[in-house]
Amino acid sequence: MKMKTMIYKFSKVFIVLVLLSFGCSEDFLEYEQRGVQTVESFYQTDDQVFEALMAVFDEWQGGMGFNYVYMLNALSDESYAGGGARGDNGGTLEEMNEYRFTPTTSAIRGFYGWMYNCVNRANLVINNTETDTENKAMFVAMAKALRGYAYFYLSNLWGEVPLVLTQLNPDEYNQPRTPMAEINAQIEADFNEAIAALPVRSAMPAAYQQLLSKGSVQAMLGKHYLFKEDFDKAASTFEQVISSGEYDLYPDYAKVLRKDSEHGVESVFELNYTSTLSYASIFGAESGIGGWVVMNGPRPEYLPAMTFFMLDLFPFSWGFINPHKEMYDAYVDAGDNVRLAASIVGPDELAAMGAAYQTPAGFVPYGSDGYLDMKYLGYLSEGGGADAWTQFSNVGTNVRMIRYADVLLMAAEANNRKSGADDDKARTYVNKVRERVSLDPVSSGGDALFEAIKTERKLELSFEMVRYMDLQRWGDAYEALKDQGKKVPNGSGGYYEPQGAGYEQGKNELLPIPEYEMTVNTALEGAQNPGY
Repeated sequence: MKMKTMIYKFSKVFIVLVLLSFGCSEDFLEYEQRGVQTVESFYQTDDQVFEALMAVFDEWQGGMGFNYVYMLNALSDESYAGGGARGDNGGTLEEMNEYRFTPTTSAIRGFYGWMYNCVNRANLVINNTETDTENKAMFVAMAKALRGYAYFYLSNLWGEVPLVLTQLNPDEYNQPRTPMAEINAQIEADFNEAIAALPVRSAMPAAYQQLLSKGSVQAMLGKHYLFKEDFDKAASTFEQVISSGEYDLYPDYAKVLRKDSEHGVESVFELNYTSTLSYASIFGAESGIGGWVVMNGPRPEYLPAMTFFMLDLFPFSWGFINPHKEMYDAYVDAGDNVRLAASIVGPDELAAMGAAYQTPAGFVPYGSDGYLDMKYLGYLSEGGGADAWTQFSNVGTNVRMIRYADVLLMAAEANNRKSGADDDKARTYVNKVRERVSLDPVSSGGDALFEAIKTERKLELSFEMVRYMDLQRWGDAYEALKDQGKKVPNGSGGYYEPQGAGYEQGKNELLPIPEYEMTVNTALEGAQNPGY
């Protein structure tokens, strides 16, 4: 059975942890309730622990769509929130995209809660499993890596957050924010313990090769070090991934996020999705990305029907996440035709196809400069299902959380910025990425090379949910985002000019702690991030 099918099979597993007790004094009246699985009786076999691990992966998968794909793209300088009209997405994406969000914004609460759900499920595996078999040791290691990666996002997006490593009793629910040094130490401990217990990908049992391996977690750890500006450790950690020989660049850049390359040579950490669900399930936790990728496609009412078939796209999309013209221009300015063609379709390309926008007054649609994002979409050739609705919405596109090109560029940055910079090695890694898309090698060094690496990340990883966090860690967010959302195309040739839009220094470096969390966790009272 393929791992993708196995992951879906177990994604609905919910482990009921119920203890039953009666107050009767007679022993003969005391008995164990039949059919109830307890903590003590579960986590005993390899299969049971694997099911519990699948529940951790299931939570990561289930939250991907709106929390990860939409929120991180909307926060970047790559795109508009888009949609059919103002408020089409409930206003949530617009709040994020225009930097008008508050502690009550639903997307903020959704992402934050999603990460803690991932932590909670990982804790169940870690705290209740005896690693008395090789498989159990691997499963616990994967749970630790997934917990560490959840805290990576929590701490980089919100700063100091409560560090929860065990199942809490009701009288322990009020948890204060944990000092960053302690969070960082735990992230590193989780990653290092996982690395020690996991084989490299080629040595993993075949049934588990699509999950996490040593290289996956080394990439996570290197990324953590890079974000903490510990460049020496980042460089040496990434070097272990590169020198392992387990990964390489997929030859065709246009296919790096498509079915052809799933779990291929470039995949370092990838989340699986199925394309065999019923339509009623496509927006459920078990599919996650399936329905949301279709929402990213262009709206059909403004383009000739043939456009969608020429682009291999489903003609029933919502038009969210539309590229800024500036993103298109960045590819043109760099002479980067290969990645441009795989990432954005612009008005000139549409006109050449005989597919120019057909809005009533000849204007581009709401929330759009007239450009189409081509990554993570609902491709006709990759959908699945017995009926039209299932076919168009149930796209099993896997999310590449970390791919090898990202590792090479992070390694290049670490080598350029570490003590005793190794620009020769940094250039080697950057130029390997550029060679795939037929671009000339870079020859600069020092700060100029660092700027070239930034540009390379922007072009290589566009719309892959990394740009916003890159801007924040580089200290470039204010300049890139200060005017974000101040002028939004209104679909009638003019612009909406939302009040209060744009990135604010001293405030938007971190997201606000959700108001709901501060209400239910009284230990967070008075601990809101600055500016909110």
